[in-house]
Amino acid sequence: MSSPAHAIYSSTLSLNLQGYEFQPQYGVQLIFNETAESLLLCAAVCSQNPSCRTFDYDSSSHRCRLFEADLTNGAIIAMTSQTSIVGSVILSASLYASMYNQSCSACRENRYQTCSSTTNMCQCPGNSYWNGSMCPLQLFANATCSQIDACRSDLNLSCIINSFGEFTQCLIELTTSSTETVYAVWNTTAGSDSNLASNGTGIGKYYPGEGPGNICDRNTSTKYASFGNCNSTASGSPTCSRNTGFYLTLQRGTSLLVAFRFATANSYPQRDPLMITIEGSNSNSIELTRGSSWTLLYNGSSGISTNQTRLTYGSTQWLPKNSTRYASYRFLVNLAMNDGASIPTIQYSEVELLGY
Repeated sequence: MSSPAHAIYSSTLSLNLQGYEFQPQYGVQLIFNETAESLLLCAAVCSQNPSCRTFDYDSSSHRCRLFEADLTNGAIIAMTSQTSIVGSVILSASLYASMYNQSCSACRENRYQTCSSTTNMCQCPGNSYWNGSMCPLQLFANATCSQIDACRSDLNLSCIINSFGEFTQCLIELTTSSTETVYAVWNTTAGSDSNLASNGTGIGKYYPGEGPGNICDRNTSTKYASFGNCNSTASGSPTCSRNTGFYLTLQRGTSLLVAFRFATANSYPQRDPLMITIEGSNSNSIELTRGSSWTLLYNGSSGISTNQTRLTYGSTQWLPKNSTRYASYRFLVNLAMNDGASIPTIQYSEVELLGY
């Protein structure tokens, strides 16, 4: 690896004592792993890469590694060999404040901010965000976050807002919009065997075209409408909606469910789910119809409020502290918003599973 003829970036670096290397928290933080003839050349490559916050160099193997990481999401660890050394870019608010949101001429040939092609203004480099004074690195799953863009959006992470309007932690939506297989159930309670529902207009059916797959299609204009123990020709009853729901096995594999949100359907607020249960399972697909395969994780509100606006999400609901990852989850509605009035179906448009 050779040094560029002209360095267009400048930065101040600090070096650790020899006998150490950097250990990132996530593999994706390693952005360069090649050889360099000297520590100086390795440091120069880091200086010229806006994503590089930390590097290490081994003078014996000439290995040069660059990391999009710092001590908030990585560690400097001791090695038995004394040939490795860690360097890091020294950052301060003074490097950012005079340029952020200024014309691109202010950040030309500068490593700390980049010119946005959409706004023609100086912005934070990729995978970092503006916190009011500088550009720290965006956060990974389960990290505490304090603003909407603080999480790694390239990894589909979002800073989740709780029911008090407060930012909380970086989570990902666990379902995909195209590959999830969702099974409808009726006459099923937490801990009991699943009774599968099918397409149709009678007892134990869900309305044609309004099946359970709609709950994870990222489209609130579609919905899941289940008759439960009623049918389309009857006026309904206060219990039509009870003990209906769905289960699915996540295509992404075992995941920790931390929170969830329900979204309302297009009509009839009295058909919204009010109280639900959530269970998790790591059993195989054959065993998932058995109640003994499920572990109760949550019993409480759906997060939808009375007379909530149609086609909108309810408040984010958080599960009690749980450290077990499950491959499958079962959601059951045990009470609707009808407050004792007769309804023929229970319906909702989306269920967003949040976790990591």
